[in-house]
Amino acid sequence: MSLTAPDPAVLAAVEAAVPGIARARASDRLGLAHDASHYLLTPQAVLVPESAEQVAALLRTGLPLTFRSGGTSLSGQAVSEHLLVDTRRHFRGIEVLDGGKRVRVQPGAVLRQVNARLAPYGRKLGPDPASESACTIGGVVANNSSGMTCGTHANTYRTLESMTIVLPSGTVIDTGAPDADERLRTLEPALAEGLARLRDRVRKIRTRCVASRRSSRSRTPWGTG
Repeated sequence: MSLTAPDPAVLAAVEAAVPGIARARASDRLGLAHDASHYLLTPQAVLVPESAEQVAALLRTGLPLTFRSGGTSLSGQAVSEHLLVDTRRHFRGIEVLDGGKRVRVQPGAVLRQVNARLAPYGRKLGPDPASESACTIGGVVANNSSGMTCGTHANTYRTLESMTIVLPSGTVIDTGAPDADERLRTLEPALAEGLARLRDRVRKIRTRCVASRRSSRSRTPWGTG
């Protein structure tokens, strides 16, 4: 198989944004050319940022980026012919808080490893996907993973307290910070306005659902008369 050389201009743009994170050797590129799916796509380079700020700098370049952590996708989301960003290598931190009631985890931590750290406290994370021995928190959150036993009451979204998010514009938001809402409105006004509209729609739907359930309980299978 002939391996196409990466575009020098693309590599130069990456180097200008975040020096020293591009891996363009054949072994690096071919080693991440596949995930758990049947696709084979060789990236121009593998990028290994070390912080959210470096991820933000990459996004601000406007270059095509595909993010990969565990690579357990069955649909090819973790492979690319462009730039592949490895968010596992330097993002594996696990910090247990409040006697196991909470845990702060980076996206590259494997789900089973997080649960192993929580086990001494008699706790575990809610989602339990079949790939828990290999999948990482980044993919678990991105997919809103659930599993055979957690149902919807303990899926990923219901397990989350807060996140540090890097937006496509490069803006970094810590949703757990006291000024998170104000920061989002200031830095991303259009996004903040759109999220507020979605929030209001969801609240209206929830109100209608509650009213519908109450109405259903007030009826009998035989009707009235």
